[in-house]
Amino acid sequence: MTPEHERALAALMARTQQADAAACDLLLKELQVVIRRFVRRRVGDVPWLEDVVQETLIAVHRGRHSWNPARPFVPWLYAVAQSRLVDVIRRERRVAVRETNHERALAAAYEHSVEAAVLAVSELRAAMASLSPPQRRVLELLRLEERSIQEVARALGLTEGNVRVIAHRAMKGLRRALGGA
Repeated sequence: MTPEHERALAALMARTQQADAAACDLLLKELQVVIRRFVRRRVGDVPWLEDVVQETLIAVHRGRHSWNPARPFVPWLYAVAQSRLVDVIRRERRVAVRETNHERALAAAYEHSVEAAVLAVSELRAAMASLSPPQRRVLELLRLEERSIQEVARALGLTEGNVRVIAHRAMKGLRRALGGA
């Protein structure tokens, strides 16, 4: 930044302190470029660069009364921009940690649930294999195909009472094979 540009910004800020609306508008437009360049030199072209620019402009506007016209303006501006930059970096880190932890937790939960489902299916298959063929067939028709007791009795040529007894004993056998679960 040239010394002439620094003096022009200081003059605009002095006029802004005196409630010159046109000077304030011009100052804010000029400062956007200066602040953007300042932030890019420090952190590169990050997605939240404009957040720093906007927060710095707001801080300059709110704190304009604290600048002493007898002092250089640009170092004061850079101090405000540096402060806002640090605040945004801290905020972005907190967000990144939360999002990363949240994403990791979701991924772990999904992996755990898939793993648990696979284990449950294999345990169920082993438990079903321990049943007698008629018990296995009754459970398949009742639970997997969701047929009624009457339909199962007709399909297997059994009485409804027989289907109930076989289903009850099959469920008892499954509970035993699955460890009482």
